[in-house]
Amino acid sequence: MSARMLAGRYELIEKIGDGGMAVVYKARCRLLNRFVAVKILKPEFTKDVKFIESFRRESQSAASLSNPNIVNIYDVGKEGNIYYIVMELIEGQTLSDIIANEGKIEYKRAVDIVKQIALALNFAHKNHIIHRDVKPHNILITKEGTAKITDFGIAKAVNAGTIVGSTGTIMGSVHYFSPEQARGGYVDEKSDIYSLGIVLYELVTGRVPFDADNPVTVALMHMNEDMIPPSHYVPDLPKALEEIIIKATNKYQVDRFKTAKEMYDALNNMDNQSGIYSGYHSDAGRASTIIFNAVNTANNGNAAKNSLPDAAAELKEGITEDMGKNQGKVTKAKRKYKFNKVKVVAIVLALIAAIPVSHLILSALEGFGGAKEVMVPNLQGMTVEQAENELNKLNLGLEEGDAVYSSEFDAGEIVSQDPDAEALVREGFTVTVNVSRGMEKADTIPNVVNKTVAGAEFILESYGYIRGDISSDYSDLPKDVVIQQSPEAGTKAAPGTVVNIVVSLGTAVEQVPMPNVMGMDIDAAREKLEKAGLKIGTPRYEMSNDYAINTVMWQQYEAGVMVDKGAGVNLKISTGDHPPAGSRSIPLTVDFSDAKKEVFYLTVVISDESGVKTIINREQRIKSDGSELLSLSGEGVGTIRILFDNDIVMVKNVNFNTGEIN
Repeated sequence: MSARMLAGRYELIEKIGDGGMAVVYKARCRLLNRFVAVKILKPEFTKDVKFIESFRRESQSAASLSNPNIVNIYDVGKEGNIYYIVMELIEGQTLSDIIANEGKIEYKRAVDIVKQIALALNFAHKNHIIHRDVKPHNILITKEGTAKITDFGIAKAVNAGTIVGSTGTIMGSVHYFSPEQARGGYVDEKSDIYSLGIVLYELVTGRVPFDADNPVTVALMHMNEDMIPPSHYVPDLPKALEEIIIKATNKYQVDRFKTAKEMYDALNNMDNQSGIYSGYHSDAGRASTIIFNAVNTANNGNAAKNSLPDAAAELKEGITEDMGKNQGKVTKAKRKYKFNKVKVVAIVLALIAAIPVSHLILSALEGFGGAKEVMVPNLQGMTVEQAENELNKLNLGLEEGDAVYSSEFDAGEIVSQDPDAEALVREGFTVTVNVSRGMEKADTIPNVVNKTVAGAEFILESYGYIRGDISSDYSDLPKDVVIQQSPEAGTKAAPGTVVNIVVSLGTAVEQVPMPNVMGMDIDAAREKLEKAGLKIGTPRYEMSNDYAINTVMWQQYEAGVMVDKGAGVNLKISTGDHPPAGSRSIPLTVDFSDAKKEVFYLTVVISDESGVKTIINREQRIKSDGSELLSLSGEGVGTIRILFDNDIVMVKNVNFNTGEIN
């Protein structure tokens, strides 16, 4: 595959990822001469026509999302039996890798990451896109610390209507499922909020709240069990943060944050908030669950069960067994709830819908006297009048959403709908439809202000225009966002016109010249830095025969270099001819012969008594160079791990006090 060319444009260079549904390659776009990531669906997912159509439609919708915290989708296509998505190539780590390497992370850093993803989800939700597979594996952290979420198109296509795939496996990531996803119910924006709450829980505790030997058990835990409060594992976790996590992961959609922006605001202002989730008590036991015995479907029950994939049947059996054990039992909860007939019926409906059988008629619903569930029809290509007639037959309503341009549907025809076709909803539910305005004429330059550079380039290319020069300036907009374009949006111009853009450098920061503190006593150096508007960053102590004890023998920036005011400056401090107390630099030779590729990424991670730190983070190395001598320092006893790309090639135990390594 490495020599394969897709669409006569994308040259696949190397495989950089392999997931459950797709393989990701680093590729070069020959047309625009840039590196991109190409995600190719695995063969087993290319045989389902319905899946492919949903995948194509949702991927194209996701391609319209241009946000600093969303990985841009540039192109979606098919060549032969190969279906692919072309995306922005991100140099960095997945959040799952960071968790695997570091375990739980400091809560302020966790909040910063989740705030960025909350803004990305809020942007997507406003554009009628639900992710449905929010998890650390789909969150990338750039080298600059920016969090970006990916896999919008695939996530929504895969999870449309059911959590069970044609191969019998449960789609998505069961550890981050919302309860409504686990039971195959109606999924909306609040399902993403639940999953993001689980991610935040894992970041601050280093573990997921629900775990078991098989996915069926985990799905049932999401539906029926309260999670252990995060403060159980992290006693000093701020109470406000714990309340935010509890609210985001409420079993009931209506009791979660109304929007991802509301969750962002809560995180942003959590130091000033209390009682976000008033029903939560840290010592509360597990909430009660009212469970009724499953109603058998007449005659068709066994046949329907036998036709299900193994995972669906297993999930149904697990739920039915749980129902049977609890028949007639009501466990009294520590929380106080009022259960009226409507609420009881709602719970019964939810439990019956827990069996994810997309084509099974839920005849049991009618026996409880509640609102009947119906399947939403496919309205694409219909006129609004035709759609209203179809929905009226099912006692459903219709609401017109946005008028959008479309090259696929004529003016007046429905382009998309929410919820998707085949979703189960109750009678009386209103379906929102977006209606085509016809094909947009490409004689007017589009607006790319507030877009990322990659997003602006994609939009201009889609309209037949060319991205020209890029300049930069300070502004109140986030870094790397377009703040100005020339010609301006709305200008009449023929395709092929060059559009120059100005990109934000972020808010202007006052800079000061770096003073010379070499050879100065540490206290005198601190005083001089503070007078210049700077401060000492991370001091490192090393032996030296040239500098007296406690004098500066290295400074991070040369004297005269302009540095952001208030920045911390790292210094090396001499310990004379004695090693630093409790710390010693240890030489280690790394042999490159175990590298699988000529050019690879080197990562060095040290775990010592001060914690886990990455000394070298995915820096490029060349195998033919042979080896490299590293000088490593730490505190007490620890472990050194060497990784080539993502493979661990060396693990050494080290005693930084004695210098021993083995």
